[in-house]
Amino acid sequence: MASGIALAEAVALLLGVGLGLLVPWLVQRQRSSRHRLPLDHQMIQNRYALLAQREQQERWVSDVVHELKTPLTALRLVSESLANDCNPRQARLMERSQKEIVRLQSLVEGLLELSRLENTPLQHHTTPVTVVDHVKTAWQVLLPLAEPRHVDLTVTSPSPAVTVPADPSRLQRALLNLLDNALRHSPNHGTIQVKIVTDQTWLKLDVADQGSGFSERDLAHVFERFYRGDASRARVSSLMIGSGLGLAIVQQIATTHGGTVRALNRPEGGASVRLILPMNSPVSSETRLTAGL
Repeated sequence: MASGIALAEAVALLLGVGLGLLVPWLVQRQRSSRHRLPLDHQMIQNRYALLAQREQQERWVSDVVHELKTPLTALRLVSESLANDCNPRQARLMERSQKEIVRLQSLVEGLLELSRLENTPLQHHTTPVTVVDHVKTAWQVLLPLAEPRHVDLTVTSPSPAVTVPADPSRLQRALLNLLDNALRHSPNHGTIQVKIVTDQTWLKLDVADQGSGFSERDLAHVFERFYRGDASRARVSSLMIGSGLGLAIVQQIATTHGGTVRALNRPEGGASVRLILPMNSPVSSETRLTAGL
């Protein structure tokens, strides 16, 4: 009986000590939570404010671009009609103005494309796309520019029937921009090499040229909007100089598909841009982290 009473007293003592330690800890935790709540709430408010500001900015850019599209088209039509009734000096000036109008139209179209990519969901538009066929179709568009310079294309793939889940039109645009970028920096009589490699998770498509390669500065900024790299890399006339949006569009297309894009210099010379897309969508964030994307 005495031992039972001693045991009960010991348990009560332990509970008292435990509660004496636990209660202050709970009180302190509650006080900390009260202090954290306003901070967390402020962080959420700041996040929503930033998102709203970004959406407003995107809408503003989209509206401005739409407003620019019509007058630029009108200016181009007027300049083309006036060019037929000009003396040689005026004709040179009109040709220069037409080139600038074409450049501005390309810029406007690029901004519109970026706006659509950022604001249009992808999940309802994916379908199995045969990659090799899309590469060849994109190259057909560029043939009128490639043939006079005797630039060829080679495509290497584990199978001509390799497919990837994608939006066909967006993938086509990405491939067109990649090939166009390679063509701009390829020497006459050069070869653009497209190499496709797949595993169970990813498709990697490299578009390599035989130019001078990227400078260190270009490698750090090549996917930024409006960034135009070292002009000495370009092997073409000003008619083909881009708007600085081509690779930014490729990056946005890759991102919306759950992939990424990288730029690198080849050990044997020349530059390569690698488009990486998931073989199965959607891809979890854990899978992307494991792949180093």
